[in-house]
Amino acid sequence: MSKLNRFLKKFDIENFEKILSQEVLNIDLSVFFVAIAIGVYTIAFSYLTIMKHYGFRTYAWDLGIFTQSLWTAANGQGFFYHTPELFINPSGSFFGVHFSPILFLVLPFYRIMPTPETLLVLQSFILALAAVPIYRLAKENAGGRIVGLIFALAYLMFPAVHFVNWFDFHVQVFLPLFFTCIIYYITKENWPKYFLFVFLALMCEEHVALIMFFIGIYIAWRYRVPILSTIRREKTAEKKLLIPFITLIISIIWYWFTIWQRNTFFPTNPEAIEAFLGSANFSILGARDPLEIPLLIVLRPWNAVQALAYDGHIKLLYVALLFGPLAFLSFKAPSALIPTIPWFGMAFISQTLCHHMLGHQYEAYVVSFIFIAAIFALKKNYLKKSELKHITGSVKKIVVSSLILFVVVSPLCPVVRFLFPDHTSIYIGEHERLLSEVVNMVPPNASIMTQTNLFTHFSHRINAYVVPDRFLETEIRDIAVGFVNLTLDKVECVLVDNKTDPIATALVLSLLETKPQFTLIASRDNGTILLYWRKP
Repeated sequence: MSKLNRFLKKFDIENFEKILSQEVLNIDLSVFFVAIAIGVYTIAFSYLTIMKHYGFRTYAWDLGIFTQSLWTAANGQGFFYHTPELFINPSGSFFGVHFSPILFLVLPFYRIMPTPETLLVLQSFILALAAVPIYRLAKENAGGRIVGLIFALAYLMFPAVHFVNWFDFHVQVFLPLFFTCIIYYITKENWPKYFLFVFLALMCEEHVALIMFFIGIYIAWRYRVPILSTIRREKTAEKKLLIPFITLIISIIWYWFTIWQRNTFFPTNPEAIEAFLGSANFSILGARDPLEIPLLIVLRPWNAVQALAYDGHIKLLYVALLFGPLAFLSFKAPSALIPTIPWFGMAFISQTLCHHMLGHQYEAYVVSFIFIAAIFALKKNYLKKSELKHITGSVKKIVVSSLILFVVVSPLCPVVRFLFPDHTSIYIGEHERLLSEVVNMVPPNASIMTQTNLFTHFSHRINAYVVPDRFLETEIRDIAVGFVNLTLDKVECVLVDNKTDPIATALVLSLLETKPQFTLIASRDNGTILLYWRKP
C-alpha cells in the first residue's frame, strides 16, 4: 500500500492525459491500452472458466441448458430444446422459460465449434467489450482519455463482472454492453443507434423490458424541463421528446408479447407454475409472481419491511460490494440509477440468497448503470471548472477502491479462493481425472441420466438428462422425483458421482434398486464414481 500511496501522490492527471493523447499505429494510446486490457481479460477468463469446466464445476443450470439448446437448434433437433426442466416446461424449448431471441446471434458461433468452451470464450469477450462504451462515455463526459481509461480498467477489475463471468454462461452477459451503448447514444441524441441497442437488449430476456421501462422514465427525467415546457405550450415540441414515451410503449408491448408467446406456444406445467414463477422467493411479502411485488409493497407495508430486513446484513454488504469499487460515487448522480429499480426492488424483497449476493448472472442487470452514474457524478465536478485537476481526488478514490475490492472480493484473488474453495477452484486432481475417464467411456450418442455438474459434458446430444436436485427441496419435489424415475426407464446409461453431488447420487441409487435392468459397469475412486448400463 505504501508504493500505491507514493504513486498517487505523484499522480498528475493532466500529464497522463497528454501522454495518452499520443498515437500508436494511428490509434490513441488510451484506446490501445483499452484494447490490450480487453484482450488480457478475455484470454484470462476464457482460460479460467474452461479449466473450471474441465474440473467438473460447470452445471446444467445454466451452461448445460444453453449448450443443449444451441446444439439441438444447430442440428435441427428442436427449437432450442433442452431436457433439464421438462417437468416444468413440457415443450422443452428455452423460449418456454425465457424469451431470448439473442440466441439466434449466438448460434452461428456455436455452429462453428459446438462445444461448451465456445460459449465460455464468447461470454468472456462480450463482457469485456462493454469496457469500450464505458471508456467512450467517460472520455467524452467526465474528463478525457485518462478518466475513460480508468473507468474502463475499473470495469474490467469489477468483482461483480468477474462473478457473472465465473458462473457458467447466460444471455445476461450482453446487457452491460447493450445498456451502456443505450445510455451513450442518449447522450449523443443518436436515436437510430439508441433504438438498435434497445431492441438488442430486449432480445436478451423478457425481464429486460422492465428495465427498459425505467430507462424510459430516466429519459423523461433527463428531458423533464423541455417536456414540461411543451406540455405548457411554451414552445414547439421536439421529436426527441417523444423518445421516452416511445420507449415506455415498446417496453410494455414487448413484455406482453413475451408472456403471450410463452403461454400460447410453450405453456408451463400448471402443477409447477409457482415454482416456475419463484413464489417461494417472496413468501414473506406473499407475492406469487414478481409482478405483484410493487402492489403488495403498498398493500402490505409491514410484510415489505420484514422482507427487506430478511438477510439485512447481507443485503447491505451486497450494496457495498457493488458500489464500493467506484468509491460510492454513483450515489451522487441518483437519476442515472433509475433503471436499477426493477432489479434492486426484487433483490431486496427476495429471501433467496443468490438474489442479493455476488456469484450469479443477475448483477449484469445493474453493473452498467452503476458505472454510468459514477461517470455522470464525475461529470458534474468536471464541468464546474472544466479542468482535470478538480476531479483528481475522485479519480484517486476510484483507483484505490477498485484495487482494494478487486483483491478482497474478486474470485481471481486469494481471499475469496481461501474462503470459498469449492466455488472458485479450477484444480484438477485425481478424482477429476478418474471422473473424466468414466465420462469418456460413454458412447457419443448414448442416452444418459446424470447429475448437474456432469450434464455439461453430455449436453451436446438431445437424449441427455439431469437429476434436478435444485428442485428436490421445493414444493414440486414429487414431480421432480417422478420425472427422474420415468426417465430412468428410457435411458441407456446412468452416471453419478457421490463426492460432488451426494443428493443426486442418493436419489438415483434408491430408484435403481427397483430397476434390475441396469448393471454396474464401472466404479472408480472407492465407489464414489458409478456408471450403470442397461442390460441388452
